Amino acid sequence: MKIILVINPISGDKNKTVFIDFAKGFMDNSKIDFELYKTTGHRDCEKLNQLIVKHTPDKVIIVGGDGTLNLFLKPLVEHKTKVGFIPMGSANGLAAEFNLTKTARILFKKYVQSHETKALDVLSINDEHLFLHLGDIGANANLVANYDKDEERGMFTYAKHFWSEFQNLKSFEIDIKTDRMQYERKGVMLAICNGKKFGTGIPLNTIGKMDDGIFELVVVKAMDFTDLIKATLSKFDEDHKVKNLETFQAKTATIKLKQPQLLQIDGEVVKEFTKLEVKVLDEALSFIKHQT
Repeated sequence: MKIILVINPISGDKNKTVFIDFAKGFMDNSKIDFELYKTTGHRDCEKLNQLIVKHTPDKVIIVGGDGTLNLFLKPLVEHKTKVGFIPMGSANGLAAEFNLTKTARILFKKYVQSHETKALDVLSINDEHLFLHLGDIGANANLVANYDKDEERGMFTYAKHFWSEFQNLKSFEIDIKTDRMQYERKGVMLAICNGKKFGTGIPLNTIGKMDDGIFELVVVKAMDFTDLIKATLSKFDEDHKVKNLETFQAKTATIKLKQPQLLQIDGEVVKEFTKLEVKVLDEALSFIKHQT
């Protein structure tokens, strides 16, 4: 067996040295041939693609946040590589989607030993940006961008930018044409969903499934303080529903905006757009099952 282990050393401000030592020792003892790749922020996707072409691994196991996995989707999809994901980032929405509640060591061993996979859909925006979980434009994307610019980290800093964005919410016009219908809406945010929850655990899309061949567009029409409290409660009790949401399902969608809006995907800021072409790539990613 050949494994490529990909580590994002700075994701989530978590020290991964102990885990790396464990993983290397486990593979050495198990007589598994492996390559270790640490991201640098410079041509990482291209470099992983080169490693996959050179070594044709049986599995790629990625350690980092949701954005780390998204970064490598293109070569993983193109080469139909079996992939495992260990959440150690700031945004860990995928951990909730996949029920990745075990420790990093246990997850790693299960991925190495598992012989089963599950095919997951991947979403594409403008034939350029691939992602597995959630993307959005509007209020949350602005919050993420401002948080990224801040030198401070942690919940206090996040709360500061959350409150600032809440106080300055502005609606914008959204024209949506899907393979099913056409809609004109106004909202403070539009989410493009393959999954259900933000990395914070707050549920946004209650009907989403990552293997159903469709995605959801969720328009957040308005938000008041009561909505924020209920959203927070929803993290712990899914009987609480966030108000002022409207959800559309589609296989393809064209989204047009009169004013440029910032796009973020799983905690990674992309750039401003006035038009988004969204489509689902059916069963494009082969995800290793960790529960057998």
